Amino acid sequence: FASKDICQLTFAPIAGILTARTSSNAALALSTACLGLATFVFADAKSFKQLLIARSVQGAASAAVLCGGLSLIAETHAMEARGSAMGMAYTGLALGVLCGPLIGGLLFEKIGRRQTFRLAAAIVLANAIAQIALMTLAPAVKSEDKKVADEKPVSAADSFKAISTNSEVLAVAAAIFCINAVMGVIKPLSQIVLDREFQMTMVQRSFVITIATLTYLIGTPIAGYLSDRMPRSKLLGASLLLAALSSVFFALRGIFGLGSFFVSVSLLGLSLAFNGSVAQALLADLVDRHKLGKYSMAFALSDMADSLGLIIGPILGLAVSQMYGASSGVGLVGMFCLVILPFVLKIP
Repeated sequence: FASKDICQLTFAPIAGILTARTSSNAALALSTACLGLATFVFADAKSFKQLLIARSVQGAASAAVLCGGLSLIAETHAMEARGSAMGMAYTGLALGVLCGPLIGGLLFEKIGRRQTFRLAAAIVLANAIAQIALMTLAPAVKSEDKKVADEKPVSAADSFKAISTNSEVLAVAAAIFCINAVMGVIKPLSQIVLDREFQMTMVQRSFVITIATLTYLIGTPIAGYLSDRMPRSKLLGASLLLAALSSVFFALRGIFGLGSFFVSVSLLGLSLAFNGSVAQALLADLVDRHKLGKYSMAFALSDMADSLGLIIGPILGLAVSQMYGASSGVGLVGMFCLVILPFVLKIP
């Protein structure tokens, strides 16, 4: 499973460059098709090597889907409407995360692994075809912000250099990293804690973790709505604070019991909801405000921060947890959110 995050991290800048040099429409449709083909491989994979290759391709395709999809939203929506649009996109993501395992599990029981993956791949490929048809019949119209930016074109390399050295963009990327790092360490530790401390079965543990997905699903459209009406940097700061509080309540489970754990995963879901739609809209704003060039390069940096958080968070958090206990690892990663918070709040 880690191969997906590693490949997504590695391929993100390449996806940003390809999106910048072609178009967000082409990148989105092509990457969706590649995602479908990789899922087909899962259906008939007979060795670990084949599974690893398929999962790696999924990671690379996911990076391109994010760069292409978010760039398309940024290009076609004005600054004051991007939050709601990003919120809608991430709500779709949340629905997939919530319903995918449930529907997939039911299908696995009824029709088996191969047919389940083939059906999933067919749906993804049908999605890619529908995207191409929609883009052909109803071409996207660029926003005024994008039209102004196109008057002074910037190369992908120059854009990435400007983006990766802008202090405000780096603060947003650091926030994305920290929030995903908290999720990355709480997710595996929660399974251990619920098993050892609360003697929960696998099914019960799955339902508890679903709480985070539900709050993510509910919070995402709300976050998008608020980000069009409130300063986005303040909302991203709230996301960091929620992630830090999540780590605090995780540690308090020894005093308040399972209820504290429920609060922890609920706050984590809300933090991820605000992080998704608000952070991406803020990045697009910063590209326009500082004339940094390509949206896709900003979203590539965001995707890299996301993947790094999911890789480094568990490595660091679990290492500390093995030495000093589960709460210490989560608490350490949660402290990073508080360190980054002042830098995010400084963004106008």
